[in-house]
Amino acid sequence: MSDDKLRAVQIGCGDRAPAHIAAMLDCGAIDLVALCDRNEEKRRKLGEHFGITRLYHDLKEMIQTEQPELVTIVTRPEVRLPLIEQAVEAGASSLLIEKPIALTPSESRRLLELGRDRLIAVNTQYQWMRHWQHFWQLLANGELGQVRLLRASTRTNILEQGPHILDLALKAAAISGLPAPEWVLAACDGQEHFGAMSVPADTSATIGLGEARLHLNAGPSAPEVPGETVIWYQQQVEVIGDEGRLWVSLNQGWKLWREGKYEGGETAWPKNDGEAQQALFVELRDTLHSDGERWRSFPTCVEVAARNSEVLFGCYASALSEKRFIFDGGWSEAVMAKINHFVHSGKTPR
Repeated sequence: MSDDKLRAVQIGCGDRAPAHIAAMLDCGAIDLVALCDRNEEKRRKLGEHFGITRLYHDLKEMIQTEQPELVTIVTRPEVRLPLIEQAVEAGASSLLIEKPIALTPSESRRLLELGRDRLIAVNTQYQWMRHWQHFWQLLANGELGQVRLLRASTRTNILEQGPHILDLALKAAAISGLPAPEWVLAACDGQEHFGAMSVPADTSATIGLGEARLHLNAGPSAPEVPGETVIWYQQQVEVIGDEGRLWVSLNQGWKLWREGKYEGGETAWPKNDGEAQQALFVELRDTLHSDGERWRSFPTCVEVAARNSEVLFGCYASALSEKRFIFDGGWSEAVMAKINHFVHSGKTPR
């Protein structure tokens, strides 16, 4: 064990947990000391597989005993918020949680409150992929010129993979100098379930970013990624400027046009994902071991994630009200009630 490693514990030993743990152990920046899950068999099997011997049933006992610098929570979203609250109450100083961060706007608000004096980071790890790290610099240098159009799509529902593509698209917009989302006009159709909660099966939205627009499409109406046969990999983000264009898929490569020239490269799942997950953990370690309040500007801090979450729920609000939803207008009680009714009753936005 290196003194430079970040002391961490994990809550949740389900299906997503092994990949999460493998990235922590392989990145060289994390010392994972304990696991917690209410299911004895799950935590025992996972502990044996990774050689982790300190296993807990109670998360408060684990946090108070182990005194971690980072608590990772790898659970389904419908049970996550109470676990975060319990972890904070037990003394957790920093947390990493999965997406989507919330199933309603009120949950997102609550996370913002909990994150005022501690880092709550979200595991939207794709922005750490090597090709995206290159593209962030390209956009910061203004190599596409003035960006006025972005497109982001996934053929899964908006809560399944929407947080990933929206995280990438809005980061690209911000780096390109565009303002935060001001409004959204959306239409939704059909109904699926995300855990126990209802979610639109198909969503098409236009998001206002000053004079620029972001077109978001999630569900069966989204365009297919050429050559892709796996629905979970049907993700693509496009950034169009007056001097160039960038197209990036999850698993079928990237393409860049600028100054009359074309270049392209590979993207590969799960290789890129594993590398990105490790890079996220390294940056977490460096951030939390730095002086001052550098943690407040962590790329996927809850303030950024909550803004992105508002855009997703803004799609719900626009579809339910059949008009543009203005973000500066806030969340009225009437809008909140409509969204809560849809989420809990299964009513489909029209």
